[in-house]
Amino acid sequence: MSKETLTFKIFEDTEAFSKLEAGWEDLCDELANSITVFATHAWYQCWWQYFKREAKLHLFTMWQGDKLVGIAPLMRGKTSLHRLPVRIFGFIQNNESLHNDFIVMPQFRTVFLQKLIQSLFNHASQWDVLYFRNISPLSDNYKSLKEVLEIDGRTWKQRMNPFDTPFLSPSGSWADYFAGRTRRTRKTLKNIRNRVRKAGKVTVKHIRTWDEFLSCKEDLFEVAQQSWLETIGGSLASGNIWNFYESLAHKAAAKGWLSVWALYLNERIIAAEFHLRAFGREHAIRGHYHPEFASLSPGTYLEMMILEHVFQEQERIHVYDFCGAFDTYKKKWTDTYIPHCDLFIFKEKMYSRYILFQEFKLVPLMRNTLQRAKLLD
Repeated sequence: MSKETLTFKIFEDTEAFSKLEAGWEDLCDELANSITVFATHAWYQCWWQYFKREAKLHLFTMWQGDKLVGIAPLMRGKTSLHRLPVRIFGFIQNNESLHNDFIVMPQFRTVFLQKLIQSLFNHASQWDVLYFRNISPLSDNYKSLKEVLEIDGRTWKQRMNPFDTPFLSPSGSWADYFAGRTRRTRKTLKNIRNRVRKAGKVTVKHIRTWDEFLSCKEDLFEVAQQSWLETIGGSLASGNIWNFYESLAHKAAAKGWLSVWALYLNERIIAAEFHLRAFGREHAIRGHYHPEFASLSPGTYLEMMILEHVFQEQERIHVYDFCGAFDTYKKKWTDTYIPHCDLFIFKEKMYSRYILFQEFKLVPLMRNTLQRAKLLD
């Protein structure tokens, strides 16, 4: 298909989410083997409703006739980089956004990214840095974008971030998988299982429908509110985070994506995990346990029960995504992960060049100097 048959449109009003919904969903369905739930219309619409603050919407789209074949889900706004105020264009995202990427049909990838960069530089008066956070360097879109930047002679830098997201591709039986864990891990997990089951009546609920979610909503809120994450404003119960996930749960349930797990001991909730299941992937987005029962390791017990269930659903779940960083407690389950990085693109203006100098020369130099000083103490 020639480039002349393609058209490009930018949407900057919130009503665009309604206008683009059908085409966006169709595009995601076509890309089902290569995208995640974090690319869907439902995710972005809910995100924008609860987290946009002062950001301005910028949806760059590509069309083949009346068919939507590419989306760059972007926003522009203000941030700070080591106390330096910066105007940015970047993905619609925050710390809830665990996998970011462009959404485009493979056969149109290169021309889409070329036109996107051209368009963003046409809007260069509105930004200091193009800042694409938390995208995987393994992404085909990312690889193509780097090629486009090199061909265009753009100044760009990549910085790896802490989100080396662990994942598991279930195969074989749960028994074989469990046997493949280290002897120490198996012993620890068996002890946890025995402690929990000796403590009383144990029930694991798998919540898939909206009615089921409503029936245990207060329980989920309670365990999140009691979690240590609540003390730093990072639990499901914190501020707009709860509103976001409740709204997302409603949309996800309607699509069959909702997958919330709750662990009850003697009819009282002691741990819960909020998951989304779409496109053959189960994403373990948030997990909480009640600190009163910490000695039982209820979070680990629930994770073990979930994984055992996942191994029974291999035909529907091809990837189990632990989400977030590769924390130590996740290493008992897998040693595979998806790396993520932040991509910075600069323009040939003094302030943009200074940001480049600060972030990739000055800050690393200061860090190395401080590290050497500590070693000499």
